[in-house]
Amino acid sequence: MKETSVSQLQLLRSRRDFLRSAALGASALALPLALDLPASRLWAAGPATVRGYGVTTSQLKDWSVMAQSIGVQMEFTGTGNDVGVFLRDVVAAGLGDQTDIFVFEAGTQDILGPRGTYLPIDTQHPALTLWERTPDEWKHSRVVQDAEGNQWGVPVIGNADSFGYFPEKLGLDPDSEEELSWSLVFDDPRTRGRVSFDRTWGYSLPMAALYLQSKTGKPFSNCADLEPEETRQVVDFLIERKRAGQFRTLHTSFEEQIQLLSNREVDVINCWEPAVREVNLKLGKDATRYAYTQEGYYKWGHGAYLPVQAGDRDNLDAIYKVLNYYLGGEYRALQARDRGYAGPNMDLAVAYARENDWSAEDIAALEETERKIARKFSKPLVSTTTPSNADSMEEQWQRFLNA
Repeated sequence: MKETSVSQLQLLRSRRDFLRSAALGASALALPLALDLPASRLWAAGPATVRGYGVTTSQLKDWSVMAQSIGVQMEFTGTGNDVGVFLRDVVAAGLGDQTDIFVFEAGTQDILGPRGTYLPIDTQHPALTLWERTPDEWKHSRVVQDAEGNQWGVPVIGNADSFGYFPEKLGLDPDSEEELSWSLVFDDPRTRGRVSFDRTWGYSLPMAALYLQSKTGKPFSNCADLEPEETRQVVDFLIERKRAGQFRTLHTSFEEQIQLLSNREVDVINCWEPAVREVNLKLGKDATRYAYTQEGYYKWGHGAYLPVQAGDRDNLDAIYKVLNYYLGGEYRALQARDRGYAGPNMDLAVAYARENDWSAEDIAALEETERKIARKFSKPLVSTTTPSNADSMEEQWQRFLNA
């Protein structure tokens, strides 16, 4: 199936899912926004407030820091990394009527940009003062541009996802940076029955394919966009592992990731790095670690995109101030310290930390984050939220869930 028709299919599915949710009387978005309020009332609080919606870990833990720095308040509603949910909320629910900035993984700009849902980024806007010094590999990446090079977003954060684990459970040194195999997730007898696997097909299928091609020595065409027969092979493998009792449970949300580790319900989990950091705040330093892997990573980037409606709002200058803030040292330093995420202009993060008297240990950790990203990004696999084979991948994933 061609990409265009897949995109249309995803949008249709998104609308269908939203209408089903509405018919059940459920609050599909769980937003603190009143969907039936006219826009004029929603913006009555003033132009210095910006409303964001997107992946929850793109948030600062305390947005008041940004308000003090640039004079703009953020009201942010977090969501997961399920592209179907995101498209449903943006397209079917018309979330752009009430939101100024969307933050999500690469791929949606290919659909929502040309469709007219996103507003092109004005790279000459006076508030976007850090644009010129931002490296091309970030600002001109496929995270924020479509295939034709149109600029639909501003780069926010990026990382290379793997899995969290308890070193003591595996007999490993907590300080070790040894590259571990994804076999610990999929078929290592030491972890059988002690693994949690993410329920989102777009996140978990590529990781399984990455491991399986290494195990068999037969590479797939693209682990992030598997051909139908390739997907069938990967799902057959996952079903075999599921029936062997490898997976203790499947999880869906960031909060579940933290809970499963904090409660020591599992020893290994394919998860987001911030979950490991949150757990270590509770259980102690290095109680859990985030793996360097032998086979590769789910490498991703988040972009900040503007709904087309934002172009007519009187807080557009404030919106661009926030976009510029995403490129600056304060946001970068706080995200690296609190989440382990990197992004463009890491040198500004180090400069910010020094200017604000961060400890030598924290500054060294920022520099370590930059080194970590460079090391992990040298490995295979780059993700996409909108693979051209999405229909067959999703259908085969249902076979795994039902097995």
